[in-house]
Amino acid sequence: MKNSKRRNASIYLISFAILLGLAIACYLFLAPRIRAYRKDMIGIRMMEKLGAGFNIGNDLDAYGVTAHKSAPTVEDFETYWHNVPATKELFAAIRAAGFSSVRIPVSWSEHTDADGTIDPAWMERVREVVDQALAEGLYVILDTHHELFIIPDKEHAQASEEGLRSLWRQIAPRFADCDEHLLFEGMNEPRMRDTDEEWTDGTSELRDVVNQLNAAFIETVREAGGNNATRFLLIPAYATSCKSRALEELEMPEDHRVLASVHAYLPHSFTDADRGNESWSEEISDDTEEILKLREDLQTYFLDKHIGVVITEFGCEERTDNASRLDWAEYYVTSFSKLGVPCFWWDNGDEYRIIDRVSCTVTAPELVRVLTTGKASGSGDG
Repeated sequence: MKNSKRRNASIYLISFAILLGLAIACYLFLAPRIRAYRKDMIGIRMMEKLGAGFNIGNDLDAYGVTAHKSAPTVEDFETYWHNVPATKELFAAIRAAGFSSVRIPVSWSEHTDADGTIDPAWMERVREVVDQALAEGLYVILDTHHELFIIPDKEHAQASEEGLRSLWRQIAPRFADCDEHLLFEGMNEPRMRDTDEEWTDGTSELRDVVNQLNAAFIETVREAGGNNATRFLLIPAYATSCKSRALEELEMPEDHRVLASVHAYLPHSFTDADRGNESWSEEISDDTEEILKLREDLQTYFLDKHIGVVITEFGCEERTDNASRLDWAEYYVTSFSKLGVPCFWWDNGDEYRIIDRVSCTVTAPELVRVLTTGKASGSGDG
């Protein structure tokens, strides 16, 4: 009897040891893979946090002021394109409307001296605006917007890179204390202005230079200290294009905290009122095919590779009858929300306006509801 008990105890111990060994082996095998997967998905998780986005367009990104006014003030720049300076009340209204993120376009070049040093007053005003947005609990994307020195061909590649590095060597340290709610976007629509290639997907050379500039931006920010070592960054393809070839050849680094930035006013024949197409319908393939193609491309070139991507600009100009715009917006937002891709409405305070910046009130409630929830409760912008 005693021998039987000893045998049973031995069997239990051996079984336990085998199970423990298997558990340890499974852990040793799976743990690094789980950690790698979690790391790999960091960009996707941030993409999902951003949610519905809103652009403060034609404000801090205005340029051309110095050609028309000597010694312009900070406010002269902010109001040059007929908008009022951003306020904490505006960001509160954006948050209350249901947006969780804002993109703050900023043009910097016209605020630098001969040595490339950014005007301290301009830097402090940008910091003030960013802080106002962060104080509302919003995620913020800060960019370099109309930097005319960026010419992405080989002839100008070195000068463009030097200028871009110079800006970010100053911008990044000033915001080094901000947490992950602040993201940086290296460039806005880097392209060959006033050429036949301006709004194409670029040539191989142009796409290569944009990739070179993106790499310089990432390196410069990562070296800037503080929270910049782990800050989420956004980089564009040539012209921040949504065209397939441009997206396919956008080089994404091994850095999991880098997201792709895409602009997509699709279909342009409808979103641009000057094109004359006043109506849009989900039932017409010509009205939906570009949206569906972009959705497919974002899945293929980014999401399937666990790379986050953000539509940092989209929008549609106001119409006399806004029913079609509302239908379009619902289809557009729903199409990308199914992928978890955040969409940032371009509000320029004019034909794309959905929030009045003086009264800080929503001017297109039905459209805002669609942008923030993906669903309309009725028709029209009433």
